[in-house]
Amino acid sequence: MKTRKIGIIMNGVTGRMGTNQHLLRSVAAIAQAGGMPLSDGEVLIPDPILVGRNAAKLEALANRSGIGARVSTDLDAVLDDPYNEIYFDAQLTQLRAPAVKKAIQAGKHIYCEKPSGTTTAEAYELYTLAKTAGVKQGVVQDKLFLPGLVKLNGLIQSGFFGEILSVRGEFGYWVFTGHDQIPVQRPSWNYRKEDGGGIIVDMLCHWRYVLDNLFAPVKAVSCLGTTHVKERVD
Repeated sequence: MKTRKIGIIMNGVTGRMGTNQHLLRSVAAIAQAGGMPLSDGEVLIPDPILVGRNAAKLEALANRSGIGARVSTDLDAVLDDPYNEIYFDAQLTQLRAPAVKKAIQAGKHIYCEKPSGTTTAEAYELYTLAKTAGVKQGVVQDKLFLPGLVKLNGLIQSGFFGEILSVRGEFGYWVFTGHDQIPVQRPSWNYRKEDGGGIIVDMLCHWRYVLDNLFAPVKAVSCLGTTHVKERVD
């Protein structure tokens, strides 16, 4: 059995989601399991390099990964290394597009957190650049693999519901305000538009790909947003 290591740049994974979902439960887990078998018999073993601004945090996370992950605070140098073939971005949303552009220019294949941009134009520009450069590209669509949605898709495909004329979905995520004894459990960028967040840009993209893949392609969108919680403590 032929094995090959593949360098994966993981930028911005020191946060909760990047650490748990993308590094420990995904890339590190695949490496610890012996790699990813391919149809031609080759096995790819992910070899991540963690990139960020805080060297101490990166070193601590690398030790926690259990796979000897490499670390760097120099994104340009990491992108210049041909050993690293894939670029993954989990930074704050407003930092993503410039870094992804650099990665595309360096010829890296792209996989990034959602949303890929803060505007439709920005996201489409990244897509166009990646297509023109001939690199593979994708955005996280993790909700499609939740057990409930996998079951729902199976029922839809079997014709259980008949012809589906309308769909209503509800998504809830309680974010504490910090005004009482319960501490806040989400970073401020998650709900602050000026920090690249906000529930619409951050979470409604999940609904888009769920609708596209389970029901039918979305052709038009009308969205109304309102703020019910007037103040949160960072």
